[in-house]
Amino acid sequence: MPGAVAVGPRFAGAAGFANIETGEPLTTEHRFRIGSVTKIFVGTLVLQLVAEGAFNLDDDAGPLVEGVTIRQLLNHTSGLPDFQDDMAALFEPYRENPNYRWPLGRRDELALVLEKPRLFAPGEGWAYHGSNYLALGLLVEETTGSKLGDELRSRIFEPLGLAATDLVDEPLTGDCCARGYLPSDNPVLPGSGPGMVDVTQLDLPFSWAGGGIVSTAGDVATMLAVLFGGELLPDELLVEMLKAVESDWAETDRYGLGIGEISAVMRRKRSHCGTAWGHIGFSAGYTAIAVANTDGSRQVVVTANGQAASEDVWDATWDAIGRLIWDLYCT
Repeated sequence: MPGAVAVGPRFAGAAGFANIETGEPLTTEHRFRIGSVTKIFVGTLVLQLVAEGAFNLDDDAGPLVEGVTIRQLLNHTSGLPDFQDDMAALFEPYRENPNYRWPLGRRDELALVLEKPRLFAPGEGWAYHGSNYLALGLLVEETTGSKLGDELRSRIFEPLGLAATDLVDEPLTGDCCARGYLPSDNPVLPGSGPGMVDVTQLDLPFSWAGGGIVSTAGDVATMLAVLFGGELLPDELLVEMLKAVESDWAETDRYGLGIGEISAVMRRKRSHCGTAWGHIGFSAGYTAIAVANTDGSRQVVVTANGQAASEDVWDATWDAIGRLIWDLYCT
């Protein structure tokens, strides 16, 4: 990984490079794509609308997705698949043209999802898919009459003073963020030599409501502190957020409403002071992990502008991140 930032209860530091080509050093002020950590923000926004009486958690999400409740979208028990199972086919246009722009609108994406068979009957299984949050983003827009980014900004980003945080639904340009990199043997945009491949401006689908936020590690830590401090949701809805179901994957032990319970980072290094709540996020060229305790007193956020491709590097990377996360969280 070219660089990483870590923010903990009594520590904030950065190492490496924000831009390999120029040698710009990475700082704690640099912004990153935070991938699926976005779901914590969007889940909170949906629960705010529940608190205002716009809808109930167990209301049907139709006509967008009939027969599925809002709760089932939030906790990935809806049975919805993603629209594309063949990732190689999904990435093919980018290999031919790195400046390729995804042509489908969000309603078109959801229509493709709904054409496919359900993975299971709603509420009778668990499967993590971005299509759930695609539907939730559209639900927010239909309910409020505003763009999802505007709702996040007015309800969460601006009240919390998260000046470096925004929902970016277009390719990153200019000096917005630390540059994002993949190793040359990556399956998305393979390089011709041994160096890293800059993928900052790739316009990948499904990075909107499920993974489109750009932020700093410090802003994400503030969000977690305020959320668990009880300032964004009524107590009863914060309790609902943490009503979790078993999640059969490496990133969480159980999954609530936009947030998961984590006892071991990617099933490797285990916490020595109890579980935490948070999310791991992947976006092309970026990695993020954010965890907190439920009284709002401890938050740890690590962001990096790279991803491992080979299995041995992947294992070593997550062993190191796991040690860092729990050393900061438990100290």
